[in-house]
Amino acid sequence: MSRASTRRAAVLFGVLLLMGCGGKQPPPFDPLTAPAAPDYARDEAWLAFPGRGGLERSTPLGLTPVVEAEAPADVFFISPTTIADKESLNGSWDADDTLAPLNPAVLLGQASVFNGCCRIYAPRYRQATLTGLGDQGAVDLAYQDVATSFRRFISEHNDGRPFILASHSQGTLHAAQLLQREILGTPLQDRMVVAYLIGGYTPNAFPEIGLPICDAAEQTGCVLSWNASKIGSAISRMVINDKTYWWQGALKEADQPPAICVNPLTWRAGSMETATPAAQNPGSIPLPHTTPVPAPTPGLTGARCHDGMLEVDLGEAPEAYSDQLTRLAGSYHLNEYGLFYGAMRENAVTRISAWRAAHRAP
Repeated sequence: MSRASTRRAAVLFGVLLLMGCGGKQPPPFDPLTAPAAPDYARDEAWLAFPGRGGLERSTPLGLTPVVEAEAPADVFFISPTTIADKESLNGSWDADDTLAPLNPAVLLGQASVFNGCCRIYAPRYRQATLTGLGDQGAVDLAYQDVATSFRRFISEHNDGRPFILASHSQGTLHAAQLLQREILGTPLQDRMVVAYLIGGYTPNAFPEIGLPICDAAEQTGCVLSWNASKIGSAISRMVINDKTYWWQGALKEADQPPAICVNPLTWRAGSMETATPAAQNPGSIPLPHTTPVPAPTPGLTGARCHDGMLEVDLGEAPEAYSDQLTRLAGSYHLNEYGLFYGAMRENAVTRISAWRAAHRAP
């Protein structure tokens, strides 16, 4: 099984998302022609950074962000693929919103989940493009930037505070490796409140290397994940099936464990026969591109974990939640944060409070 074929789901999803048909096929990865590396000592190397008042500080109508100086924790957020380049393997870290058109939406609809509890740090990095996701050299270069920025976050900005690790899509690919290489088995593990690794394959073997899977709303020091789809969608399963992934020092291509699925309406892990009813969903927002972000819609959808996927039923999905991935692949990949925006926002506060209580934090 080739590495390119095992990443076909991410490429397919991205192509549908950004209408990525056409363009020249770039040559194989060459570090000598890669874009210049970011310098994380520079403010502009961060997509989100405290004190700037960026889009990540926006909230849906009716919600209020925490005062950054009073935030009890930090979040290190690794963004998904936002760049629209189809002819390179890695995008430039400083691509503007014209070249990376999903940057504003990711800040407004994903990173902002955590502005009720945390200071938000999100590095710019040389993302693997949709084409680059099939080239291991391009993926490794993107991870190199993520790891460098995380070390800078810990050494220069975090000041020993509790932190959340959060990610989506390509970001989750990198976050799973970052957990293993930079956090587990180090003093940082005790400071990590939770890892929200959303929208990508996250193996359920993490307990074997010392990181439990979250199975309660107030549990800390654990990892959780989900991939949202229509009920019974086979195509959307490509995001969790037959994956090549970094595990314990090497790429692994066989004996794949099942994917983690934690239901964000109950925060329980594993498959359930019946769905949690929509009445338990405190609020959803579609992926926003402009402000003001509308108030969350309560009770939009229920959810259940089934065979590694988070199945949701929106019925006749509102137009804002029905995109090309939904129509062609039965996937709610674009809205995996937004469908459960209110639940995630509340849960981040809950877990931080639980962490502080357990650590007797002032």
